[in-house]
Amino acid sequence: MTWILRQWQAHPLRTVMTAALTLRLLAVFTAPGYLMHDDHFLVVEAAASWADGADYNNWLPWNMTGEKQPHPANFAYVGTQYALFEALNAVGIDHPQSQMIVIRLVHALYSLFIVWFGFLIVRKISTERNAALAGLLLAVLAIMPNFSVRQLVEMTCIPPLLWATWVLVRRMEAPRWQDYLIAGIGIGLATGFRFQCGVFGVGFGLALLFMQRWKGALMLGASSLLFFALAQIQDVFIWGEPFTQLRAYIDYNDANSGNYPNGPWYMYILTLIGFLVPPLSMMMLFGYFYIGRKHLLVFLPSLAFFIFHSAFPNKQERFIFPVIPYVVMLGVIGWHHLVQHSKWWKERISLQKSMWLMFWIINSLALVLLTFTYGKRARVESMTYLYEQGDLQNFMIVFNESGAMPPQYYSGSWISYYWFEPGKTDLEKHSKTICRVQDRRPMPNYIVFYGGEQDDEEVRRFKEHYPSMRFEHTEDPGLLDQILHYLNPINSLETAYIYKVDPLDFCE
Repeated sequence: MTWILRQWQAHPLRTVMTAALTLRLLAVFTAPGYLMHDDHFLVVEAAASWADGADYNNWLPWNMTGEKQPHPANFAYVGTQYALFEALNAVGIDHPQSQMIVIRLVHALYSLFIVWFGFLIVRKISTERNAALAGLLLAVLAIMPNFSVRQLVEMTCIPPLLWATWVLVRRMEAPRWQDYLIAGIGIGLATGFRFQCGVFGVGFGLALLFMQRWKGALMLGASSLLFFALAQIQDVFIWGEPFTQLRAYIDYNDANSGNYPNGPWYMYILTLIGFLVPPLSMMMLFGYFYIGRKHLLVFLPSLAFFIFHSAFPNKQERFIFPVIPYVVMLGVIGWHHLVQHSKWWKERISLQKSMWLMFWIINSLALVLLTFTYGKRARVESMTYLYEQGDLQNFMIVFNESGAMPPQYYSGSWISYYWFEPGKTDLEKHSKTICRVQDRRPMPNYIVFYGGEQDDEEVRRFKEHYPSMRFEHTEDPGLLDQILHYLNPINSLETAYIYKVDPLDFCE
C-alpha cells in the first residue's frame, strides 16, 4: 500500500490510468450479461441481428410491413456496434459470449478517456493534487468499471464531451479559433450518439457568451451542428432523407414522455448521491455548486444538462450519467477549496478523515460487488445453453412469475420464438396455433420456464400435452440480481428451467 501511495504521488496520471485499466479489464471478464433492458435489447440485439442478416426489432424500413414508420431510436451508436459485430464475424469469432468479451473490452479501453480527460481538465484549472484525486475517483468509483463495459449510450457519449471540454480549457487564456472547431467535433459526436447531449452544447455556448467570446460561440455552434449532421448521415442511406430518426425520436417523446418513470424535480440529486457513494457524494455536490461559477466552461454545460433532465418528465437513472465526471471534477476542486479556507473544517480534521474512511469502505464493498457480478445471469445463461447444444430449432418461453424478454442474441438464433403465459394462454389452442404456422416458423424443440421456484403443477400440465418433454438444465440468478430484487421487488428475479421436447408433440 505504501508503494502504491508513493507511485500515486510521484506519477499520478500513470497510477490512476493503471488502476482504471485494471478494474475495467477485470469487469470485462467478471461482469458479463447486462444490467437493464436498453443496454442489451436496444443495442446488442439490434446490431448483432443486422450483422447476421436479420433485423431483430424490425427497425429497418425494408423489413417493415404496411406504412413505414421510423422507430424512435438513434442509429449512430448502434451502427458502431453493428460494425464491430461484422468485424468479429469476418474473423471467425462467432460464439456470443466470446463476441461480448471483445465488445466489453473495446468499451473498457474507450472508457479510459473519461479518466484521462478528467485528470487533464482538473490539472489545468486547479492543481495536480486535485487532478490526481479526481482521476482516482473516476477510475475506482464503484459504478465506473461495470458501467464502462456496458453497451450504454449514456456512457458512450461522455468521452467526446470531456474531449470538447479539455480542448476549450487547455488554452482558455488565449484560445485559437481551431480550438472552437475541434471542440465542436466532440460535442457534435456526443450529440450524434445521444440527442440530449445537445444541451451540453447549449451550455458551452452560454459559457462562451458570458466570457464575451462571441466568435468562439458561433464557431463552436457551427462545428457542433456540422458534425452532429455527419453522425446522422446514415438516415440518408436508410430512409432517403436526413434526420428521420431525430424527428421520430422527438415526436415519440412528445407523445409518450409521461408514460415512462417519473419523479420529483430533485430525483437526480438523490440519484447522484447514490451513484457517487455517500458521504463523498454530498461533498462532491457541495463542491460542484460551490466552485462552479469560477469554471463556467465545465460548470454551465453540465448544469444545463442536469436542469434539462430534472425538468423533463421521463426520468430514468442512467440518463444522468454524463454529468457524473463533471460533478467529480468540480466537486474535488470545490471541496478542497472549502476545507482549505474554512476555519470550521480546519478544526475538524478527524471528521474529514472519518468521512473519507467511510466512503472508501462503502465504495470498496460496492466496487467488489459490481465488478464481480453477472447481470441477468439466468436469462443470459439459459440462452447460451441453447446455443451450445447445437440442435436448436426454436424455443418457447413460459413466463411463470416473470415477463422478462429472453436475450435471444445468446441463443444464436433470430427466429421468432414462442411464448406462453400460464393463466392467460390456453395450452391446447396454443399448440394448434404452433402447428398452423409450422411451414413458416419452426416449431420449438426446447421449452424454457422463467420464474421463481419450479411450478410442478404447471410442468405436469405441459408434460400431459407434450409427453416427450424431459428436464435438461437449470440456470440460477446471479448475486446482483438477487440483491436488486431484494431491495426492490419490481426488479424481476428469474430462475430458468430448461426442457427438451420433440417438436412433433405440438401437432399430436
